[in-house]
Amino acid sequence: MPLALRDARTVEQAMSGQFAFCFPSTSLAQAARMMAQNRVYELPVIVDQRSLGYVSYLDILQRYVRAELGGRAADIVRTPLPEVRPELPLADAVRVLRDSGRLVILVTTSSGMPLGALTARDVAFAMAAA
Repeated sequence: MPLALRDARTVEQAMSGQFAFCFPSTSLAQAARMMAQNRVYELPVIVDQRSLGYVSYLDILQRYVRAELGGRAADIVRTPLPEVRPELPLADAVRVLRDSGRLVILVTTSSGMPLGALTARDVAFAMAAA
């Protein structure tokens, strides 16, 4: 596919509309199960239709090693994930994904309500379909 056409694609064309997330009250054991089932390493924590932040598989593993899995997602939530709008060119979103060092970015409305997620895997699928 010519570069000009590839650049014309938007986040909405590549994003996952269904994505795994948890709530602040989700147990760490359940969050770990959700990550494993959905093959993700970062799980957004959603409250009141907004992203509070995310929990990391590595943080859960550290808790597991210390035998401290009795907590909740709210106990280890990290700063919010980067957010992009669905109409953003995919190339720009890929730069946000790369520059953030995250494995997932949220696709949100202008008011911050999550609509979906964009992962490196989604980008790979979009590139393969090109």
